[in-house]
Amino acid sequence: MTHRAALSAATLMLAFLVLLPQPARAQEARSFEQLQILVKPGDRIFVTDATGNVTVGRVAGLSKTSLSLTTKTSTKDWTESDVFKIKQWRHDSLKNGALIGTGVGLGLGIVGAAFWCSEWGDCGGEAVAGVAVYAGLGAGVGVGIDALIPSKQTVYIGGTRTTSSPIKLKPIVSKSRKGVAVAFSF
Repeated sequence: MTHRAALSAATLMLAFLVLLPQPARAQEARSFEQLQILVKPGDRIFVTDATGNVTVGRVAGLSKTSLSLTTKTSTKDWTESDVFKIKQWRHDSLKNGALIGTGVGLGLGIVGAAFWCSEWGDCGGEAVAGVAVYAGLGAGVGVGIDALIPSKQTVYIGGTRTTSSPIKLKPIVSKSRKGVAVAFSF
């Protein structure tokens, strides 16, 4: 395998990885009735109410019309119209880790095979075997890394969020600075 062929193959692999479809996001419930399938009593969740306040706690109860959450200090109850969003720590599908790891392994295998073959001459069978081994190792490492990293995923999207104003101003006053911080929300 020549350097040009290895570079072309590596470029194709990089393009393949960049153009991979994004992994499917977690299911998002649109009602408390649907949410009952995704969240069970005792699960730790992050509830964002209609005003933007986030409350962290464990599900004490969930019905078609209400949610009860136990926090460190109290129990809070919400109706469906009071909740804007609910997030929960969940593990992602391992498929994207396997695909990304395979792509990286293939790329490393192709580059390694190009250098090995340029050094030792004709090595078609060994090159293919090396690329396959690196692809397999890459897939394993990708799955392992993906399994270790949970993410906070949205499991419920409710009605519209209401805020007092889309523009928030915060004064900045110190010995060396004076001004205003401006934040926009939509």
